[in-house]
Amino acid sequence: MYIFSDLYGSIQHMSHAMKLLVFVGIILLPQSVYGSIPSVYTNENYQTSTHEQPVSFLSDGMGGFYGHTISGREFKQTRVINSADITLYKFSIDEAFFYISDKGQIWAGSDLEAISVYITS
Repeated sequence: MYIFSDLYGSIQHMSHAMKLLVFVGIILLPQSVYGSIPSVYTNENYQTSTHEQPVSFLSDGMGGFYGHTISGREFKQTRVINSADITLYKFSIDEAFFYISDKGQIWAGSDLEAISVYITS
């Protein structure tokens, strides 16, 4: 995790578990999902499609980051601000999006729904 933090210093404040989830979700999944790369990622095809590898990561200055894949697709991960003090991030690429928490991935249609799923899980 030390190497990951050095490479992406803007997310050093994240917990080790959160860093691991980001690392697994962004770096390892491109090698572990088997299917064609769609012209547009959607929530319906994202989990069963091949994921392109990221080639850049930049901090957004607010705890999140954004970047581009090898083909130029933009992706971003932004912190979901909430009054429940839950650390929750929304990852999006094309039309696909999901949430990342210390409890793992959450597939939800909105920030409020993701927070509700988090609280009840």
